[in-house]
Amino acid sequence: MKAPSIAIVGGGLAGLATAAALAEFGLEAEIFESAQSLGEIGAGINVSSQAIQVLRAIGLGDRIAAAANVAPGVLTRDMRSGAPLDYRDQTSAAARFGAPLCTFHRADLLDALARGIDPVRVHLDHRLVGVEERRSRVELSFANGVQHDAELVIAADGVHSLVRRTLYGDDHPAYTGQMVWRALLPGGDLPAEVLEPSGHIQWLGSGRHFYGYYLRGRDVVNIVTQEDTGQWVEEGWSIPGDPDEMRASFPNPEPRLGALLSAVTQCSKWGLFTRPLTGNWGRDRIQLIGDAAHAMLPNAGQGAAQAFEDAYILARWLAAIPDDPVKALENFRSIRMPRVHGIQRRSAAIVRTKHDYDPEARSTSRAKVDAVDAMAWIWGYDAISEWDKLPTVPAVN
Repeated sequence: MKAPSIAIVGGGLAGLATAAALAEFGLEAEIFESAQSLGEIGAGINVSSQAIQVLRAIGLGDRIAAAANVAPGVLTRDMRSGAPLDYRDQTSAAARFGAPLCTFHRADLLDALARGIDPVRVHLDHRLVGVEERRSRVELSFANGVQHDAELVIAADGVHSLVRRTLYGDDHPAYTGQMVWRALLPGGDLPAEVLEPSGHIQWLGSGRHFYGYYLRGRDVVNIVTQEDTGQWVEEGWSIPGDPDEMRASFPNPEPRLGALLSAVTQCSKWGLFTRPLTGNWGRDRIQLIGDAAHAMLPNAGQGAAQAFEDAYILARWLAAIPDDPVKALENFRSIRMPRVHGIQRRSAAIVRTKHDYDPEARSTSRAKVDAVDAMAWIWGYDAISEWDKLPTVPAVN
């Protein structure tokens, strides 16, 4: 049976993971990336246990392990006093879910994915400008004049997906009133006690939280924060920020947090936006994946993880019924939508467990930290054995 010709639009984490998954099941794809080189912004990224299992299943286990940081746990402190509030033991979580929760420099994770793909199939400097659906094919037009047609198109072109807008129009994202700051610091420039004892610390304050953790061993410290704000901030991944403005967002910090903030010389910021939960994930011979299909708030740390689940389950369906790829895409959507919609809801709700923290309410402080049990249905999912089964999704309060 001849496999369908496949084009992937987007050479980021979602697109490369999909190409690697397809290759694992004997399917080939051409990848079209708008940038002149494969690369990711300098930032940290979390990948939870179930997605690590997926990456192992498509033959990337050794590369992923070499690039990952695995912290023994996450300590949560009060932002003003430094008092410990909660400790999430990630060693026991790894044993429970079959793989560790890992952190990566995004560029290292992308490189690990890219090294498993034939470079001949990666077409750089191809910015998509047009999509035309035909009866049995899809024609793609690029700004450099190239046209390419394929029997299937997988759109991994991110939150501002041209493919999604072509199919469905503007999705009218809504500003949440929350914003993120991000920065990278040289690990060797900071006192070791700042991130003791686990190398991964969360600070909670009223209406805000702050993460600091190591990447690349202890060479880099990643900072990522989130706060409620009355200020409108545009959507994006790398909008330049003002370090002094960032520091002013966290007044009177405890000394360890203050040391991190004092070391920031460059930072970025962006606003957090929500999009409607819809079934607009593709039609006929076009399939959206990752942020193009289901952009979600970062609160549950599932953006990349859900793209990796997409990649694996999509590849399994296309390999299972190669003679009817349109049906394979329909089946993929029916399996993935309930789980991803549940995770999107969880991601929208979970921030309040942090931002409603009241430092004066000592008796309830622990209840304000997200617990492992609350995430178990996400981290414990087995895409490898249940790729063709409807997942269990709990109600989200």
